[in-house]
Amino acid sequence: MKRMIPLVSTVVVTFNSRTDIADCLESVLAQEVEDHEVVVVDNASDDGTADLVRSRYPGVRLIHNSRNCGAAAGFNIGLQAARGRYVALLNPDTVVKQGWLMAMLEVMEKDATIGACQSRIMLHDTRDRLNAEGIDINYLGFAWCRNYGRLAEQRMELRETLGLSGCSTMFRAAALEPAGFFDGDFFMYMEDADLSLRLVSSGYRIVCNPESVVYHKYRFQRGKKKMYYLERNRLAMLLKNYRKRDLLKVSPPFLFMEAGLLALSLGQGWLPQKVAAYGWVVKNLKTIIRKRRSTPRCTRRVFEMMSPVIAFEEIQNPLLSRLVNPVLAAYYRWVFCRRNTEAVRVEAAP
Repeated sequence: MKRMIPLVSTVVVTFNSRTDIADCLESVLAQEVEDHEVVVVDNASDDGTADLVRSRYPGVRLIHNSRNCGAAAGFNIGLQAARGRYVALLNPDTVVKQGWLMAMLEVMEKDATIGACQSRIMLHDTRDRLNAEGIDINYLGFAWCRNYGRLAEQRMELRETLGLSGCSTMFRAAALEPAGFFDGDFFMYMEDADLSLRLVSSGYRIVCNPESVVYHKYRFQRGKKKMYYLERNRLAMLLKNYRKRDLLKVSPPFLFMEAGLLALSLGQGWLPQKVAAYGWVVKNLKTIIRKRRSTPRCTRRVFEMMSPVIAFEEIQNPLLSRLVNPVLAAYYRWVFCRRNTEAVRVEAAP
């Protein structure tokens, strides 16, 4: 039996998603929730995605952009069009489990301090393994899927996280007024980490509810184009969100890491993209400074929740675990001194 609840909107942003969108929408439309609208924002797909949605799902609101404005701006268009008190963002290459939407709604309704509720995102092809339970964010701006690749635990209690994953997260619409929407200039990558910092700095909490389950057709990729967007957006995020004194605090390890990244990019063949990321930041510095004026600065609580190390399983190597992470963790303890011992402990690779 369906329950009467406040209006909720689900927003899906597509770009050449024809092979995935039907499975996604079928699972979303099967959710047992009243007063539920579904909005698809199509970023000028040329594979027939918009035509499929229009013909097969007449009850879905379709917004067809004339150009590909990117994931971040696409989400913003959907957020602005959504009518719900709560808005769930969902990737098109996902299939949601029954109860996915209600599990997030119930959490949001019970606690007004929660600005966003994150689903437990499972890997589609190995459904006992986690894709993400939010994202972890390092104090130098690096971000990665939280608990990626681990077996899903049986514990089902809520867990607070600093970062949300745009793959499947429900927002309290009112919470986006002080925090703002996604940064459309990011185009793709890091836009969810950037919004997470602003949301928590505005006084809201982000939680993960393991009872809201999504299966994501995720494949880790490390292309040159991706590295360009990751690096330029990471730098812009730091410049926008950190106080001047915090930028000074992180400058020694930041310069240490930048030197290492330049060497790494040279060895891996994406040095031109790394240099181009610097160039983009310089070119857009006035815009970044303008945005900075209206951006909530990261609070002490935000820094306390940050990761002192880089711990994404897909990029672990002996240099990172034996040199870089111990240096980052030691500096974090010395400067911020707020993490508990277990959180900052770095285990050397065998």
